[in-house]
Amino acid sequence: MTPAAKPSPLALERTALPDSAGFDRTVLPDVSVTATAAGAPLPPHAGELFGPMQAGQQLAHFRVEQQLGAGGMGEVYLGTDLALDRSVALKVLPAHLAHDAVRRERMIREARAQAQINHPNVCHIYFVGEQDRRLFFAMERIEGETFAERCAKTPVSLEDALEWVRAAACGLQAAQQRGFIHRDIKPSNLMIDAQGVVKVLDFGLVAAQLGRTDDDPAGNEVAQTSLAGTPLYMAPEQARGEKLDFRADIYSLGCTLYQLLVGRPPFVADTMAALLSMHTEAARPNLDRTVGPSRFTAPVQALIARMMAPQAADRFASYDALIGEIDQVSRRRTRPAGFLVRTAAASIDFVLLTALVVVPAALLHADGNITFNAVLFALFGLSKVLVSNRLGGSIGQRVFELEVIDVRTQRRPAIKTFAWRSALMMAPLLVAWILSLVRYLPVAASTSATLTNVSNVIDVVAFGAIMLALAISSLRAAGRRTPWDRWSHTMVRYRNAS
Repeated sequence: MTPAAKPSPLALERTALPDSAGFDRTVLPDVSVTATAAGAPLPPHAGELFGPMQAGQQLAHFRVEQQLGAGGMGEVYLGTDLALDRSVALKVLPAHLAHDAVRRERMIREARAQAQINHPNVCHIYFVGEQDRRLFFAMERIEGETFAERCAKTPVSLEDALEWVRAAACGLQAAQQRGFIHRDIKPSNLMIDAQGVVKVLDFGLVAAQLGRTDDDPAGNEVAQTSLAGTPLYMAPEQARGEKLDFRADIYSLGCTLYQLLVGRPPFVADTMAALLSMHTEAARPNLDRTVGPSRFTAPVQALIARMMAPQAADRFASYDALIGEIDQVSRRRTRPAGFLVRTAAASIDFVLLTALVVVPAALLHADGNITFNAVLFALFGLSKVLVSNRLGGSIGQRVFELEVIDVRTQRRPAIKTFAWRSALMMAPLLVAWILSLVRYLPVAASTSATLTNVSNVIDVVAFGAIMLALAISSLRAAGRRTPWDRWSHTMVRYRNAS
C-alpha cells in the first residue's frame, strides 16, 4: 500500500477538530485525533442498529452493567465476566465507526498489542470478539482515577509525580520491548488504581516498530501513514507526520509530568497550527515556584526539558536512561547522604589514613622537608582514590552504608572519576599546605619556633574552615551534593536506596 501524503497541521485542524464538534476553541481539548478522523458517513439506520448498549445486554459471555465513558476511539462499559464471575471493562467500537474498516483494524490491533504486553503497569486484555455486528474486547477493570482527574482535584507532590511517571515509563518500556509505540500518552490515558499502581491505558493508536534493537533507536521507527495523537502532548516529529520511535512517547510523558506538577499542559493555543508550532519552537516552560524549592525542582526541570527536547536525538536514548535519571532526581528513590553523616565518614577516613599512611611515613622521615611533604600529600590522595575505587566509596562511607555513584550512569564511578573527585576534595588541603611553606622562607628561618607553631595552627584552622564551608554549601544543593561532587558528576547516597 502506498503511504498517504503527510497531512499538514492546518489540514488536521480542519478535518479532526471541526468547530461543529462543540469543542472550546480557546483551548484545544485533550482529545485523540487522526488525519482521517472525519470518518466515513454513517450507513443507513446505523444509529438504530448500533446505539449505546443497555444494562443487561450481553456480548459473548460478558454482561453489560453500565456505561463508563465514550470517546472517538471507543465506548467503554462496566461489564461482568459470566464465566469467571469478575468485573471487566468492555470497549466497543462506536456506532458511527461500525462500518469503518480502518477503525475496525485499529481496534483489533489495539487489543492484540495489549495482549502481548504482560506488565503490571499495562492494562491487561482478556478477550476480543464480535457479536451482533459489534466489535469489542474485554479488559482489566481498573478502579481508580486517571492522572488528569487526580491533578485536576489537588496538586500532585513532586515525589508522587516522579514515581507515577517512572511506573508509566516501565510500562512503555515493556511495550517497546514487544515492538510497540503507544503514540497517545497523556494524563487521561494513564491511571492509578486503588492500590496506587499506575496503568498505561488505551493503545488505540499503537503502532508496530520496524525493528526491536534496543541499542539502535533509529532501527525502531514507525513510518506514519496518517497523523495520529493528541496535539497537547504530541512530539514535533509526530505532528509533522515523520518517522518516529519510542522517543515520541518519552516526549508525551514529559508533557504529562509537567501537567502533574503544574496542573496544566506545557503549551496551550487556540489553533492547532499554533499549538504544534509551540511544541517545535517555543522554549520549554519552567515549573512554578509553588511546586517546591528550587534546589529540588531544578533537577526535575532539567529532566522535563530533556524529555521534551524538540529533537528526538536530544531526548533519552533508552527507557533505562530515563528511569535512571528519574531515580536520581527522586528523593524517594535516591537518598543522598546528609552533611552530618558525610562528616562522620570523613572523620573516620582521616583518622585511618593518618594512622596507616601519614604516621608511618613521618616516622621514616622525621625531620620533614618540602619534597617529602609533597610526596606524602600525593600518597595520601592516592590511597584514598584506590580504596574508594575498590570499595565503591571510602572506608568511612562503608561504615555508614554509603556509596559514591556517577550520576550520569547511576553506577560506581571509573577510577579516573574517583581521582578527579579526590583532587577536587583535597584542593583546600593543598592550599593549606602551600600556605604552610611560609615557615621555610628566610624570614621564617630567622624567627623563633613560636612563628612555626602559629603557622601550624593557621594551617589546621584554614583547612578546617575551607572544608567546613564547602561541606555546608551542600545543605542547599540539589541532592545534597558538595562542590567536588557536582564538578565530578558524582553523588554520595545510602546503599539501601531503592
